[in-house]
Parts: sequence; C-alpha cells; structure tokens
Amino acid sequence: MIRKIKDSIRHWFLGRALKNLNRKKKTFGYKNAVNFGILYDASTEDNFRQITALVKELQNDKKKVKTLGYVNLKHLPEYCFPQLSFEFCTPKSFAWNQKPMEKNVKDFIGAHYDVLIDFTPSEFFYVKFLNALSDASFKVGRFHERYIELYDLMIQIEDITSHEEAIKQTIHYLKMLNNDQSDE
Repeated sequence: MIRKIKDSIRHWFLGRALKNLNRKKKTFGYKNAVNFGILYDASTEDNFRQITALVKELQNDKKKVKTLGYVNLKHLPEYCFPQLSFEFCTPKSFAWNQKPMEKNVKDFIGAHYDVLIDFTPSEFFYVKFLNALSDASFKVGRFHERYIELYDLMIQIEDITSHEEAIKQTIHYLKMLNNDQSDE
C-alpha cells in the first residue's frame, strides 16, 4: 500500500517535470550525433566495465561522452571514482521530491546532448526523473508502457536482459537510424 502511494507521488512529479520541459526534439542516428549522455546502473563492477568499453568505442569514433552511473547502494563502491567522462550518484543524491541535490547530477542534466541513452531498468525511478529533466534532443531507452512520454526511441529490451546485450541492441538501432539526407 505504501509503495503504491510512493509510486503515485513519484509519477505525479514525473508528469509535472515532463509538462514543464521545453526541449527541441530531433532524431539523431549514431553517425550524426556528436554529444552522448549515458545513464546506467553502476551498482555492479561488471556494468561499469561494459559502459567503460562503450565510452572508449564512442570516443574512438570522435564522439563526446558523459556518463552518470546510478549506484543503488548507500555508499559508492571503490570502482566508482569520478573521472572526466564518468560521474556517479546514489539515492542520497536526490531530495524527497526526486529532484537532484548534488552538483554533479545537476551538471549532467544541465548539459545538452544530441543523444541521451538510458540503460537502466524500469524500477530505477530516480534515473527516469533525470531523463525527464534533460533537454537532450533525442532520448533512447528500454520500452515500458509507463515511460512512453519519456523517450523518443524505445527499444524492446526486458529488464532482466544483460547490460551487455542492452548496449549492443541500443547501439545497433542507433546505427540503423540515418538522418543524413546526402546518403540517401
């Protein structure tokens, strides 16, 4: 019962954030996007390593990348230390109304991205709220009927799908998008 009330309040704040957001939507394929923002579950070291590999791949393709790893723990693990392209947050990084309190989280959301990719499962509500606050041009995430208004491209990936497979699927579909008129 309490969980349903919390979820209702969270979704009310999410809906309000979406209504207040004024962003210019634009479809970006992998080729045309320059700035990538990545939201992911950094609760395991394996997930962190897979995102690190993705960031290296994107940077090798001359893309600018900034990540924000959500750690669903009280304290950051040892492998989670901020670097140039990597920031982290925990549930403590947010106020009772889901709004970010820490500077690094506010800075991540305040930056503009051509493509914002959310690799987190549907129960990571704080991350969904961050996604709603972002004015990224093109938002990509896992399909879930509760978050249809949140994303511009939703990919049918179950929450139980491995992080590695979610990354492969997402990049595959982004590479399929071709919004460069000269290539037609």
